[in-house]
Amino acid sequence: MSGKGKRGRPGKPQGMTYAQVLARQAAVRAGLEKAARDATVQAEADAHTQRAMWLMVCSIADAYGYGPKGMQKFFGALQENTDELERMRTEVDEEYAFEKLRQKASKVTGMEVHYLEDQLAMLEEMRAARAEVGSRG
Repeated sequence: MSGKGKRGRPGKPQGMTYAQVLARQAAVRAGLEKAARDATVQAEADAHTQRAMWLMVCSIADAYGYGPKGMQKFFGALQENTDELERMRTEVDEEYAFEKLRQKASKVTGMEVHYLEDQLAMLEEMRAARAEVGSRG
C-alpha cells in the first residue's frame, strides 16, 4: 500500500481503518526504535572490545618489555590466527572454528578457558534455582 488516499493525496489508504493506519505507524516506529537500540548496543560492545584489546596490547608490552618491533610481531601472529579462524569458519563451520580457538587458548594460557555463553547459562540456572527456593519459603 502506498499510504496515499484517493487521488494520490497523503492520508488514510483506501480500505484501511484509522486504527489499522495507527497500528501500522506504531509498528514502523517500534521497528525503527529497535534498530536504533540494536545499533547502540553493537556500538557499545565494539567500544568495550576495542578497549579490551588496547589493554591487552599495553599489558603484553608491559609484561615482556615489547616495543614497536615486538608488537609488530604480535600483530603479525594475530593476523595469522585471525586468518586461520576465518578459514576454519568457511571450510568447516563456526562451532568447530570457535572450539578449536577455545582449545588453543586453553593450551597457550595453561588455564581452562570456557565459553562466556556457558557461564551466562550457569548464572541463569542459579538465579532460577534461587527464585524457586525463594518462592517456596
